[in-house]
Amino acid sequence: MSGRWTFPVLALVAALGCQEPVAQSESSEHAAPDLVLSKIDGSGTVSLAENEGKVVLVDLWATWCVPCIAELPHLQELSEAFGEEDFLMLGIVLESGEREDVMAFVAEQNVTYTQVMGEPDTIEAFGPFLAYPTKYLIDRRGNVVKRYIGNVGKELSEDVQTLIENGFLGDVDH
Repeated sequence: MSGRWTFPVLALVAALGCQEPVAQSESSEHAAPDLVLSKIDGSGTVSLAENEGKVVLVDLWATWCVPCIAELPHLQELSEAFGEEDFLMLGIVLESGEREDVMAFVAEQNVTYTQVMGEPDTIEAFGPFLAYPTKYLIDRRGNVVKRYIGNVGKELSEDVQTLIENGFLGDVDH
């Protein structure tokens, strides 16, 4: 690709990948991928498998994604509301930038829940990816039970609470 087209094409791809999607969610149940990713502060790794027994909410996001940034305060509130004993709020930053820049951005946003750097194959590990932000709700047995695309707000909070309290979503007992 010639140099004069590189920036316009990259800008178009970024804009299309981060447009405000119509908020939606879908139920499904399949095993969560066994990801082991590095914390953005370099203090170690986070393994989804090691968090079996907790409800986990995974948020795939990027610092350049406006809808992702708008949702960070709500996700921070979720993290604080449910604590760490039964719940893990995990941000997976899908970023090509430097780790230090991501750390600074997260600090500016007053986000204190666990953040890890995504790898090139992180998106595919969960299945089809449509838009930023995308979140996956994982039950205590390590199964992805619901995917959320866009900012879904109250539904997400209610689902996390239901899963922590009841161990399942919906009317069917697992």
